[in-house]
Amino acid sequence: MGKDMTAGREAYRASDWYDADAIDALNRRLEDYSTDYDTLKRQAEAEYAPQHSAELEALDARLSEQTAAARSEQAALRRGFDRQRRQVNERYDRSAASLNSALNARGLGRSSLAAVQGAYLEGQRGQALSELDQSEADEVGAINSRIARLTEETARARQSSAASYAQQLDRRIDQLRTANQTAAVGLQLQIAALQRQGYEAWQNWLLKERAQSLDEAEFRQKYGLNETGGAPAAARSSAANGAAGAKTAAAGTDGGKKLLSGLIRSAAAGIRTAASSLSGAVKKNASARAASQDRRITSTKVKQL
Repeated sequence: MGKDMTAGREAYRASDWYDADAIDALNRRLEDYSTDYDTLKRQAEAEYAPQHSAELEALDARLSEQTAAARSEQAALRRGFDRQRRQVNERYDRSAASLNSALNARGLGRSSLAAVQGAYLEGQRGQALSELDQSEADEVGAINSRIARLTEETARARQSSAASYAQQLDRRIDQLRTANQTAAVGLQLQIAALQRQGYEAWQNWLLKERAQSLDEAEFRQKYGLNETGGAPAAARSSAANGAAGAKTAAAGTDGGKKLLSGLIRSAAAGIRTAASSLSGAVKKNASARAASQDRRITSTKVKQL
């Protein structure tokens, strides 16, 4: 039984009823609906990666721009503090020169007073410069802190973008998998329906083809023409010729697919011819019996007279 079914399937696939092109085309379309995770991930990445990359590039560009602005601000601060330091030194240098001139004018240029006053001026100079240095360090440090804060914020933003991107990919992969599964099932059902329809049509064609291979007695018995006192030889010959004509006509069709209509027309013509012949024979026998009965009645009357 299993071998017969296998052989039948192979015969069907080798027949013109098996639409290999359509089935192969549907099978090729199945390849477009993969459920493989890596394949779906690549497809999802192709959709969302450009946007994610643009977001990261925007974050990096903003950080770079803000950092550059901060560094430029630092450079300007340093130049400003350098200028202030020069100004402080110049001011104290002038003060020291004025003090020395005044002390020298009084003859106290080498006195302890000159040394004390000179030390006091240098102390003031150092304090002023130290204050400038501290102010510069504080402001530059504030800018560095701002740069560090911007870097941290950018890092957090990148992490958030990466997490959102991963969620988008997961959702899209699930959507693609569901859609592909639905589409694949639909294609598989189409393939199965196409194969089933073709197989059933092929089976029906085989049944009609096998009906043509019956011999005359089986054919006549199948259509109720083998009753007692069957049709005359002319009717049998007409029916046989009709069946033979159907086979000849079927041989010229494309793959035997037009055999059914030829068979029906030929069989119908043969049956009509046989029925007509049978009807003529019945009428002829009935007329002969009526004439014989009239002769017997006339003969009886003559004898009575």
